[in-house]
Amino acid sequence: MSNDPSKKIILTTRELSSSLHDKLSSSVEGKYEIKSPATLLDENFPNVEILLLDTVLQSDLEWLSPDNLKKFSNLKLIQSTRAGVDVIKFEEIPSRVLVCGNVGAYGEQIAEHVFAMILYFARNIGSSTKLLSQGIWQIPESIFLKGKTILVLGAGGIGEPVAKLATSFGMRTLGVNTSGKSVPDFDQVVSLDRFEGLAKEADVVVVAVPLTVGTFHLISEKELSSMKSKCILVNIARGYIIDEAALYNHLKENPAFNCALDVWWHYPKKGEKFTQKFPFFDLPNFLGTPHDSGVVPETQELALLSSFENIARFAKNEPLRGLMDRKDYLGLKELIAKVN
Repeated sequence: MSNDPSKKIILTTRELSSSLHDKLSSSVEGKYEIKSPATLLDENFPNVEILLLDTVLQSDLEWLSPDNLKKFSNLKLIQSTRAGVDVIKFEEIPSRVLVCGNVGAYGEQIAEHVFAMILYFARNIGSSTKLLSQGIWQIPESIFLKGKTILVLGAGGIGEPVAKLATSFGMRTLGVNTSGKSVPDFDQVVSLDRFEGLAKEADVVVVAVPLTVGTFHLISEKELSSMKSKCILVNIARGYIIDEAALYNHLKENPAFNCALDVWWHYPKKGEKFTQKFPFFDLPNFLGTPHDSGVVPETQELALLSSFENIARFAKNEPLRGLMDRKDYLGLKELIAKVN
């Protein structure tokens, strides 16, 4: 393996198979030497220009410690293999360093999960199963999705595949993004400050925006109350986008309102039991999954290949996908701490 002391380095915190290593090397046209933690020497730190890491793994996040960031004196890009980067302490990242989320890498997988959740409630699958298990033959009220309205908060890498599936069901698609610019498969897109007005029209609301200072508690008591009484709310983004107490109280007081979560406010550490502040699972109008909406056997390779594409853009000085504005994240940790 080459160990050219002058060559720029991509440090990938995941061990890559030989084929993936070759694909990454090819994507940057051999301009970078690719190293893993096992092959990175102390004298290599100043040559690391790109850091490819998994922002879910604590062991990977430790590479962003203040001591390591000082050693990475020429670091220019942090590319996450995950879409969300809210766990990164932007206050500690030098301003010269660009941070990119892996936008679009999980969109199609998550879109399938979103519709599994929607259909669970729309066709009352859980209720029917429970009644039948008790020997009760009863046809529950269902929702025919054709002609209904779905609102996607976050008409981006996840929102677009959700909207595409929604159109196949014959649904009217409304979207929200930061700019309000039109997006394929959406009948209408508005900016974030106008979403509450559209929420009143939606039969289904899907939360797919990143967690930032601006989206923290984007949905609270006021916004929940503005939604239809039989709305289906799905969150596959981040827990803190929704006010936890407000959601629980709304579900408890409005039994026709349904909610499905794949993301949470409190995650168990290794060996801990999964718990939340409120007993959501005691409610019949609630459904939860363990943050696995993007997890399929193909996920890891798809995510890495997507991140390689963005690294190639950086190497070729092309516009980056998922480039984060650090101002959106400064102070986020303090907001979360206040409600815990």
